[in-house]
Amino acid sequence: MKKLSIILAGVGGQGILTLGSIIGSACTIAGLDVAIAEVHGMSQRGGSVVVHVRIGREPSPISPVGSSDMLIALELIEAARYLHYLREGGIAVVNDFLWPPPLSKYPSREALVSAVKSRSVKLYLFDANNASLKYTGSAISSNVAMLGYALGVSRELRELLPLSVVVKALEEHFGGKVLEANVKLLQASFEEGLKHGGSG
Repeated sequence: MKKLSIILAGVGGQGILTLGSIIGSACTIAGLDVAIAEVHGMSQRGGSVVVHVRIGREPSPISPVGSSDMLIALELIEAARYLHYLREGGIAVVNDFLWPPPLSKYPSREALVSAVKSRSVKLYLFDANNASLKYTGSAISSNVAMLGYALGVSRELRELLPLSVVVKALEEHFGGKVLEANVKLLQASFEEGLKHGGSG
């Protein structure tokens, strides 16, 4: 079975743990083995959060440094913080959004993007907050937008988790109008990913 290791990174309050749960549900629906582990940070609002997702049989749910195939980051500082987990040639799918930590100095957006580009990885920036606002009325579903975009960008990911399977996973997490809006957001973000990557 195909294996894929993904790092999910963001700030508490952005739905990183929910994103991991959605991916886990999609893997179960698709009949894939998956291990998910939150190994660093706190999920309270404003804290750094990282989740390891390993699809396929692996001896450990934790990805070794330099071994992950994909990084999905909901915030630029967190993308730079956990970039070292990506393998050479891996894919970094990053929300074009900066959430500065309180009472501390932080790099500019340009410096953070340059830091990611300096590595031997494929970088895809996406304004997931704006996409979420358009379809759901708030930025709370930027995690769903990022998942849709990542599926569009990465052929490897969507071969394991087709869009229809991810929609079924959303149905396990949301209902009613919230589900309807998130499905539309997922599909629109997927289409954007296809435009910008598609064969990755």
